[in-house]
Amino acid sequence: MLTALAALSLLPALAGAAGADRVNVKQTIDIESNNGRVLVHLTVFNYGKQTIWIPREIAEGKELTGRRFDVRGFDNRPLDYTGKMVKRAALTAADYQAVEPGKTLKSTIDITPSYAFKAGRHTYNIGYAGPFLTDANKPDQLAESPAKPTTFAHSGK
Repeated sequence: MLTALAALSLLPALAGAAGADRVNVKQTIDIESNNGRVLVHLTVFNYGKQTIWIPREIAEGKELTGRRFDVRGFDNRPLDYTGKMVKRAALTAADYQAVEPGKTLKSTIDITPSYAFKAGRHTYNIGYAGPFLTDANKPDQLAESPAKPTTFAHSGK
């Protein structure tokens, strides 16, 4: 009887663990700084069992319309965002790109015109919060899978 009670007490934990693999997202960023350009190579891994959605602007490597990355000087001060700022209605399902279960999405974004990189060679840190949706019809319920911040050197003009 005691064994049966102990087994029953584990059921909620096991049920939670079974659902935990439904959403399993990892995002990474790698930086390429050449010829005065800073390119962010973003990779989104969907290891889960359900489709996720990431902002289309990021997925397609389009021009940024706001501060999407946390770029800081080596002194840890945030760089000014100098790119396009777009005031618009809340994002809808059409503003997201699906990433199917077991799939990987890769994107390259040129952030050079979007942040105030200093002239000369400097070291910077960059992070990415990694927002995504688990339901495209609920765009107000963002989840995050932050990419590990990375350090890079850049020679600005």
